[in-house]
Amino acid sequence: MLLTALMLGLVFLGMPISFALGVASVAFLWHQGVPLVALPQRMAVGVDSFPLLAVPFFVLTGSLMNIGGVTRRIFALANSLVGHITGGLAHVTVVANMFFAGISGAAVADAAALGPVMINAMNSQGFPRAFAAAVTASASTIGPIIPPSIIMVIYAITAGGVSIGALFVGGFLPGVMMGLALMALVYVTTRRRNYPRNDAFHLSAVLGALREALLPILTPVIILGGILGGIFTATESGAVAAVYALILGTLVYREIRIRDLPRILAETMITTAMVIFIVSTAAAFGWIMSYLRVPQLVAGALVAVSRNWWVIFMLLNLLYLFLGCIMEATAIVIMTIPIIMPILAQVGIDPIHFGVVLAVNMSIGTLTPPVGIVMFVICQIADLTVEAYTRATLPFILVLIGVLLIVTTFPQLVLFLPRLLGS
Repeated sequence: MLLTALMLGLVFLGMPISFALGVASVAFLWHQGVPLVALPQRMAVGVDSFPLLAVPFFVLTGSLMNIGGVTRRIFALANSLVGHITGGLAHVTVVANMFFAGISGAAVADAAALGPVMINAMNSQGFPRAFAAAVTASASTIGPIIPPSIIMVIYAITAGGVSIGALFVGGFLPGVMMGLALMALVYVTTRRRNYPRNDAFHLSAVLGALREALLPILTPVIILGGILGGIFTATESGAVAAVYALILGTLVYREIRIRDLPRILAETMITTAMVIFIVSTAAAFGWIMSYLRVPQLVAGALVAVSRNWWVIFMLLNLLYLFLGCIMEATAIVIMTIPIIMPILAQVGIDPIHFGVVLAVNMSIGTLTPPVGIVMFVICQIADLTVEAYTRATLPFILVLIGVLLIVTTFPQLVLFLPRLLGS
């Protein structure tokens, strides 16, 4: 308890989560008289994983697609499909994020890529800036659910023996449900407030936009098709996606020049280094938690409350929604999954089902104060205070929590496609 209290205390004081984990680990090792060389050893072991190589490749894919003109083409396609509905551009924002989710695999990437475009476009058409920010932020949470998904890769590595391909396929229906639920809320809100819509629907506009955006939106099809067809592994799919994005940006659309590549690669390395450092320090912290037998203690406490899988799952949802408010998703997954996995086995929760629900929890956490990373990105883009952002986003968060509860209660929403496709 003291170890966790120290780590959380450092986070509340403003220390980055990766450093807070490292400092707490050093303090424990020093207090126990364990040589401090054990810390870098455990950090190295934590990132010594081949599947983890998928992370930089998916990050690179998102960067190449964003700079290569994909964002503009996806916006045009979404606008042609749903711009005519009441609330026009707000629906376009949700649908565009659903398309972009199949490319980036991360909520913050979707928010950063589409945020400036969508918020300014909605604001210029008369949508309040806070509402535009709320729609954009909440829609970005679809990014880690519709495949590919960086957080699902991290979960699969930490859990051990969980198929990344099955997680990717299992996230498709919940991701679509999130998008449809957000669009329903947008429709009700914009109709009541008489927000504007775009021009009428034209099939010719849809076909033209689809022709321009078809190659980028095939990315998840290539990734999943390759994995399920046994052509490449989930890790190798990241490299395939990155090469595909590079070809689109340089040879097909010709919007990425050779001189742009050093900057794109540098940004990818910085983002990857941040993720890997969090993974390594969280792995060391998790090793200490295992040494203290925390997994066994937590499992015993939860099973003592109930052995009903649904009750246990709801308790875990509450735990992860709370942790998502105060910590970064990667650190949460690395720290908690070794503790949680024995509980899942005891009460009969499928690890694929749990992994997708966990990803939804972590996506919602990116929206919530005090440390939601999407919240900070969107507040900066929209020039909003955290208070104004939170008031506008709360209805969308509640809708996403409703989807979370439905996906938790009905496992087949996650497991149907993986079982159908034999993944």
